[in-house]
Amino acid sequence: MKEILIFFIGACFGSFANVCIFRLPRKKSIVYPSSFCPKCRRTIRWYDNIPILSYIFLRGRCRYCRKTISPRYPIVEFAMGLLTLLLYEKFWTVGLYCPFLLYFIFVFGLVIISGIDFETFLVPDIIVLPLIPIGLVGALVCANFFFYPSGQWSGVNRLMYSVSGAFTGALIVAILAIIGKIVWKKEAMGGGDLKLLSAIGSFLGWKGVFVSIFFGSITGTIISVALIYSRKKKWDDYVPFGPYLAIGAIIAMLLKGNYFLSLYFIP
Repeated sequence: MKEILIFFIGACFGSFANVCIFRLPRKKSIVYPSSFCPKCRRTIRWYDNIPILSYIFLRGRCRYCRKTISPRYPIVEFAMGLLTLLLYEKFWTVGLYCPFLLYFIFVFGLVIISGIDFETFLVPDIIVLPLIPIGLVGALVCANFFFYPSGQWSGVNRLMYSVSGAFTGALIVAILAIIGKIVWKKEAMGGGDLKLLSAIGSFLGWKGVFVSIFFGSITGTIISVALIYSRKKKWDDYVPFGPYLAIGAIIAMLLKGNYFLSLYFIP
């Protein structure tokens, strides 16, 4: 029962993430007006706004205009619910400096960034930039909030590790952008990716940056090849890397303390 409640709370945050994904690129308020159908503009009643369930009951269509509702909505709600449950199981502790709260903010931000980047090819500054100082503060105040270093590290040492992660993330993207300009004569990675990987580094440290890139690259390659062979993408189409970096960061975070990874990333 507890797990169902935690999943549902996470799915509710996923519903709010959908609001941000739709409204932020359009420079609309995320508070007012209340949820509405983007096709007919009719206000959505509370019973039609229950995460995941309403989409199923309405069969993916608006109650009023019967236009199709994007499957992104239940996907984001389910993903946020599942991730919240996984974070709770791995990071919840009793106390003021509970790492779960910090990682939840991190994942919530990554979900919004991924949704916006996937649709608009833009990483929103209003979401990604605050994550950098939040990660730095989290490293300073929470002994359990970190990627590989021992909890015995002092707050200053954890902070410096977090700072090094933020700089490493930014530096890697800058180098890749320069190489892309030289080799392919076009932009390989943008400023949004630089800020995103810097935010990832502030939460996971420099080791977490490399693990995130590793898993993000694998995920991006698999999905991109699948889209190309299903004829939904072409070889020369631009592919936003932000969502795959986010997936890589989430995998790295959930594998914190994993024995296999510790063989390659020794504390």
